[in-house]
Amino acid sequence: MAESLDKQLEIADIYAAALFELARAANAVEAVRREVEELARLEQTDPGFAAFLGFNAIDVGDRRSSLERMFRGKLSDVVVDTLQVMNGHGRVHLLEALARSFAVRQERAAGQVEVTVTSAVELTSQQKTEVEALAAELSGKRPLLTCRVDPEVVGGLSVEIGGYRFDYSLRRQLQMARTQLLERSERGLALGAANG
Repeated sequence: MAESLDKQLEIADIYAAALFELARAANAVEAVRREVEELARLEQTDPGFAAFLGFNAIDVGDRRSSLERMFRGKLSDVVVDTLQVMNGHGRVHLLEALARSFAVRQERAAGQVEVTVTSAVELTSQQKTEVEALAAELSGKRPLLTCRVDPEVVGGLSVEIGGYRFDYSLRRQLQMARTQLLERSERGLALGAANG
C-alpha cells in the first residue's frame, strides 16, 4: 500500500533536515534547493525516471551505481549523497516530498512562509499587497506569495498560509449553504415522519 502524502512528508523531512544543515554549513542552501526541486520536477515529468526510482525490483546496488553515473559531478555532493542514503533505505522515490520539506525548512529559517491564493480572476497588485499584509499579520512571517486562478472558485478567495487554509470563496459558501439546506430538509422529513 502506498504511503499517504503526510507520511511521505514526515519521512522525507528526516532527510531534508540533514540536507538543510549540510547545505547551510556549506553556504549553499539556495543552490541545493534548486537542485532538489529540479530532481523532483524530473521525477514528475519523466515516467522512466519515476519508475527507476520507485521500482522495488531494481537492486539497491544497481540503482546506487546508476545514480552515481547520472548525477555525480552534475549535482552537488550533498545532494547526491542524500540520494544515495535515501536509496539505501528504499526512499529515493520521495523526491517531491524531499523538495517540499527542504523548502519549508529554508523558509522557516529565513522567517518566511508560503502563501497560496486562489481566486476566480487574477488579482490586482493592490489586492496582492493586501493579501500579503494579511498573511504577514496572521503568520508573523514574511509571505512568499503564489497566486493561482481557478474559475471554479466563482468569487472570493481561498488562501493557504503555511499549510492552514482559509476559504472565503463563493464556492465554499454555496457548499455550506447546500449542506445546511440538506440538513434542514432531513430534519423536516424526520419530524414529519415522527408526527405522521
